[in-house]
Amino acid sequence: MSKAFYFLSALFLILVALVLGLQVGTFEADLGTISNAFLHYDPDNTTHYAIMHLRLPRLLLALVVGASLAFCGYLMQAMVNNGLADPYLLGTASGASLGAVIVFFGFVEITVAGIYMPPVFALMGAFAVTLVVVMLGYRKGQLIPAQLLLAGIAISSLVTAMVGLLTFLSDSEGKLRSVIFWSMGSFERASWAMLPYPATALLVALFLFAFMQKQLNILLLGADRAQALGVQVVRTRWIILATVSIVTGFAVATSGPIGFVGLIIPHVTRGLMGATGKANLLFCAFIGGFFMLLCDLLSRLLYPPAGLPIGIITSFFGVPFFVYLLSRKNYKFSS
Repeated sequence: MSKAFYFLSALFLILVALVLGLQVGTFEADLGTISNAFLHYDPDNTTHYAIMHLRLPRLLLALVVGASLAFCGYLMQAMVNNGLADPYLLGTASGASLGAVIVFFGFVEITVAGIYMPPVFALMGAFAVTLVVVMLGYRKGQLIPAQLLLAGIAISSLVTAMVGLLTFLSDSEGKLRSVIFWSMGSFERASWAMLPYPATALLVALFLFAFMQKQLNILLLGADRAQALGVQVVRTRWIILATVSIVTGFAVATSGPIGFVGLIIPHVTRGLMGATGKANLLFCAFIGGFFMLLCDLLSRLLYPPAGLPIGIITSFFGVPFFVYLLSRKNYKFSS
């Protein structure tokens, strides 16, 4: 099948998932009700309000977050040339979680000068942890992928323990319940004001790497060969790390940590589009968005109306997939 067919199929599936998502909730909305809310919106109509200000922002946030995590997973796997890498294994998401939790527990005001602070602190946490992992991953001036992964796992565990300590020491039952629910991943707090943060970061990153797909493909040959072919490996890796920190930081701050998306979707992308497809990053983002919409829809069908935490749903998909990758003799890359 042609790659254009896969793109059109992905867009169609996203559209279907959006429509189904708008129908599911405290009350069921048929297609007529949904179209009426879009075409003749009445702010005093509770049904219209729920569709436009509760369901639609939630679905769009799920779409953006899924696309962001899948995109970052693809970048990380290309950078270290290892099919088991994703933003969570390298500690980026854990750092973002710590930054956001610091705000949620009241160490910093939730809003400062009109700026919503969780994404800001999540970004700072993602940068800080990623920088520490990268420093530990260097040896004799070179970034060692295997050492980077091990450092990421260790630092991620430490940061997760710090989040757990803050949670344990919290004296506010309301904040505690909110953070625990958030820590398992949720789009329940989605709003139009929250959406621009992760959406802007993702769009800028996609535009940037539209001009760097060739360098990413060459990196799959290994650092030495990529350097010999003219790729500035060190600079490219730093660009990837900075991009992943920013995009993951905003995604985690708005939805909480949601695992395995960055692990699963890049493999699906390469399986359908080939290991070196020119449009792999964009397709990966589309599939990641659809996957997250599907998980959100499934969570609300299983536990209506709010839904199960998204991290639980993705783990049911991700853990068997991770075990499958580990069971293979070679789990780096396959076209």
